[in-house]
Amino acid sequence: MEICKKIVLFSILIFFSLIQYTKANNLKDIKPTIKDLILMKYEIFFLKNQSRVINSRKTGLMVRYQSINYEIKIDDDANTKVIINSIMDKNRYLKKKKYKPKITDCNIVRNKIVTDKFGYNPLTLKQNYSVTEEVLFEYIKNNIFNFQNLKDDEIERLINKTSVTVNIIHPISKFNLTCSGKLSDAQLY
Repeated sequence: MEICKKIVLFSILIFFSLIQYTKANNLKDIKPTIKDLILMKYEIFFLKNQSRVINSRKTGLMVRYQSINYEIKIDDDANTKVIINSIMDKNRYLKKKKYKPKITDCNIVRNKIVTDKFGYNPLTLKQNYSVTEEVLFEYIKNNIFNFQNLKDDEIERLINKTSVTVNIIHPISKFNLTCSGKLSDAQLY
């Protein structure tokens, strides 16, 4: 019986020492690519900034959303596809207010996430040019592509190969709206 205990304890000790050694070697062998880093930067950026849309109650004129989710994919040709699903507040738009989403809502969701600006006059919903292609480009460049080893022409190429699709999901599905374009476009259609 005493010998069995010693064998079991010795086996457990060897097992844990091998696991620790294996994990240490695996972490040293992992070398992230620039694609992995860019994907991670986009994930962090959208996770951090989605609250700008959900918690935006300024003047009460913006559409209220109960949640935002997103998906980011980068293919082998370095084309980045960002899909943003903005789910409108069910209680507000099913029971209290009748509202059909508009193209401006797609642009406002993208603008709020990227620049924290509407880009539209809140009363008339006319574009006020506070969010232009240059402004969007600079925000994306400074917040996502701020790597030391990337050259400006490579950053421009990567940003131009980034497309976005914004889905406004209404509680009544026939009113759902989808807009798309390049992430740095002033207007999505």
